[in-house]
Amino acid sequence: MTSSADNLIAPPAALDKALALLARHGSLSALAIWARRGNRWQQLAALGHADSLPSADVLEAGLAAPADGGALPLRDAGQAIGWLIWRGHAGPDLDALAELMTGHLLCVRLRDALNVSRLSHEILLDISQLGHQCGHADELAQQFLRRLERLMDAQHCYIALLDEEHAALRFPLYRDDRHPLDPMHPAADALPPRLVGYLMQSGQPLHYSRDALQRLIQEQRWPCPPHLSLPTSGMAVPLINALGQPIGALVLQRYQDMPLSTAEQASLLLLARHLGFALDTLRYPSQLERQVQYRTNELEGINARLRAEVADRQHHERLHGVLYRIAELTNTSLSLGAFLAGLHRLLAELMPADHCQVALYDAGQDLLSFPYNSGAGSPSPRRPGRGPIEQVLHSGRPLLSTGNTQGDGKQGSWLGVPLFSEHNLLGVLAVSSEDSAARFSLREQEILEFVANHIGAALSRLRALEALQGSYAALEARVRERTSELDAVNAQLKYDSLHDPLTNLPNRSHFARTLRESWEQFVSGGHRFAVLFIDLDRFKRVNDTLGHLAGDHLLFEVGARLHRCLRQTDFLARIGGDEFAVLLSNVKSFDDCEPIARRIVAEFEHPVILHGREVFTSASVGVVLADRDLYHQADDLLRDADHAMYRTKQQGRHGYTLFNHALRRDQADQLALESELRRALEEQDQLIPYYQPFVHAITGELVGLETLVRWRHPERGMLVPATFLPVAEESGLIVRLDRYMIEAACRQLTRWQLSGQVTTPLALHINLSSSNFHDPGFVAWLTQLVRQHDLQPGTLYLEITESALIDEPDTAAMVMAALRKLGVRLALDDFGTGYSALSYLHRYRFDKLKIDRAFVSEVDSKGEADAIVRAILALAEALGLEVVAEGVETEGQLRRLSEMGCHTLQGFYFAAPAPAEQLDWSRLALPLAKVADHVSPACQPV
Repeated sequence: MTSSADNLIAPPAALDKALALLARHGSLSALAIWARRGNRWQQLAALGHADSLPSADVLEAGLAAPADGGALPLRDAGQAIGWLIWRGHAGPDLDALAELMTGHLLCVRLRDALNVSRLSHEILLDISQLGHQCGHADELAQQFLRRLERLMDAQHCYIALLDEEHAALRFPLYRDDRHPLDPMHPAADALPPRLVGYLMQSGQPLHYSRDALQRLIQEQRWPCPPHLSLPTSGMAVPLINALGQPIGALVLQRYQDMPLSTAEQASLLLLARHLGFALDTLRYPSQLERQVQYRTNELEGINARLRAEVADRQHHERLHGVLYRIAELTNTSLSLGAFLAGLHRLLAELMPADHCQVALYDAGQDLLSFPYNSGAGSPSPRRPGRGPIEQVLHSGRPLLSTGNTQGDGKQGSWLGVPLFSEHNLLGVLAVSSEDSAARFSLREQEILEFVANHIGAALSRLRALEALQGSYAALEARVRERTSELDAVNAQLKYDSLHDPLTNLPNRSHFARTLRESWEQFVSGGHRFAVLFIDLDRFKRVNDTLGHLAGDHLLFEVGARLHRCLRQTDFLARIGGDEFAVLLSNVKSFDDCEPIARRIVAEFEHPVILHGREVFTSASVGVVLADRDLYHQADDLLRDADHAMYRTKQQGRHGYTLFNHALRRDQADQLALESELRRALEEQDQLIPYYQPFVHAITGELVGLETLVRWRHPERGMLVPATFLPVAEESGLIVRLDRYMIEAACRQLTRWQLSGQVTTPLALHINLSSSNFHDPGFVAWLTQLVRQHDLQPGTLYLEITESALIDEPDTAAMVMAALRKLGVRLALDDFGTGYSALSYLHRYRFDKLKIDRAFVSEVDSKGEADAIVRAILALAEALGLEVVAEGVETEGQLRRLSEMGCHTLQGFYFAAPAPAEQLDWSRLALPLAKVADHVSPACQPV
């Protein structure tokens, strides 16, 4: 059956006719017709330049219509269901056409609503039949999804069902790529299971927006990772069975801007109701069938066990009952006489045992005693004779006899079995019957042997009982003593496992556990805390100079000093070597940490007395503050505190550094720079040797070149050594970088010699890091390089700083001696700025000294610098060493150094460092008097 709405002209055709009508009766340059579709506006038709017209949502918000046109709302019951917007003259038929369009839109809306209603009823009817048509919940869920997609957008939806047998949720349907989930084994802390659990507890539908869902997550304290994508809107409806009990939930979500409409929400509620009934219909037969099968199996098993038990009881009831009572009697604390009398009574129920006798043999005294005799009176102990008891004792086997077995003239049957205890023969158990018709058989013999075993066990127990009771007191005393000792040892072991044996401070594992506990409390809303990483500066020198015992004393004193700087609530630990860590509790900001860090640094300004000597040391401290937004685990705090400590060392040691965002960015940048430096060492066009000449102060003759490294980075541009050399030192790449530069400089010198640019002996200076002293193959590699380029002795100079000699004095001396044998000369760089340079000149054999630029820059302006330079020149002359003054930048410095007798100069006054292809050989060949006239701006100091 169809309605009149089904006969409507199609909307596009109707709109085209309306546009054509307006175009004929008016002069319009642009026209647009808009209609409301749910919560949005949709442009149905347009004429002319409709893009320049305002949209319907803008007009609905209150914006005025075009000045050269107009806008007319199409209303129904006071609500705008459409808009006519135009530019130009619309003509007289506009209002009438608007009324017709309003009616047409109403009819279209009614037709759409009728179609949706028909489709909804059809789908609801299908869903009600799914419970009978589908075999399991997964199939039903997929069938339901196909019907749901006919009504609305169901790209992100899932169905959760409660598995009562396993008390868990499972998802027969799960479609949400924003929250990946295992449908069969969902994580309990994931958002979908928690949302379904909340919904089933409340029992009410939940329509939510992104903000509402965020508030719910915060209120319920559900775990929510920062990167989790939340839907813009959604609706969750509990699935109810026929008894009104929740059995699961249906959830539909949207991740785009379009929220669920009111009609979609109403449809979802109705669909969820029918889905719950269908699932209940599907689950009821299977549940009933499982219960019936379970009960049937249970009853069959019970019936089988009962039949077996009845048959077994009928067959052995009497025998087993007596034997059980015998075994039970054996475990009692009765006296031996009462025990044996009880056994006799039980034996009489199983066999015709009129008389019972127990004989025990004492091998030490060779006597038979009779602890039990059921006859008149108990026989006195006697020596063994020739009776049946003696036969059983002699053979160790049972004896069965009939006739007059006791020598008293009475006829009957007699049965005796040996009594054993752990293979030791103790005596004999004998029974007899006065009934001449009674005869003992193997059956009675087996029973009597069983009883004899229990008697043997009882006799052993009684004999051991006295010894056990005697030793119990001593044993209990020893147990108490050993338990006390063990508790003390365990307590000491636990203490030792968590503390450093040298300083008696908590060790690294103890600190890590305390740090994790503090972090978990902080994340749960506890007090904020901070971590300090402390490293002693130059502790290795104390060990190498005064010995490890002095180093141990120093570490103990350091632990005591650090304790004095901390509060009672702070936690101090030694985490290895000369490294300590502190956990500052209950701090709010770096302002609470800095006073403690300053106290720690100031504490080491006082000397430590070791073996009667004053020893000065200092501490480098790194401080990091706990932050929930920046850290996800406790170990990251110790890592950043360590990084801040190393930044303190890079800035000159003896201080503290607060870890901040800049350090975090610098940390990442250093890692990136290290990786890029590794790639640069594999290529040939990034690390560029720059050369700066040495000039004779009198003649102006070129006497040498110093090789300096520059990095032509493909993205960062030209980098100076100060940018990447610390990274190379820390990462261990400095050895490869030094070899790279030495090989490149030697190769370039060979090119100059072959091209004729260098014809006289020329000193080639190259900087060398102390890390090369640890490389056992360095001297062999350099030997091969010298031979490959045929370098004459005195050509190659390696410049070594005082810090290299301080770090490894003995190793440096060995390597330097090997280099001198090779013909490689050694220059002490930055002379005068270290700690004990005079001792190096005495201990090591250098060929040249380089006066640091700090003295050269002030030699013509300050008397102190002048005096220091004179002293260095006098010392070098006395030791027969050449001298190079580096950093010459003015003519006054040149003149003053020449007057002092310093004949080899280096600096921007003569030439700036430049790559090989940019060296000005013509200028370097000029006499010194003309150098000043040719100084270019590029030669000025940077």
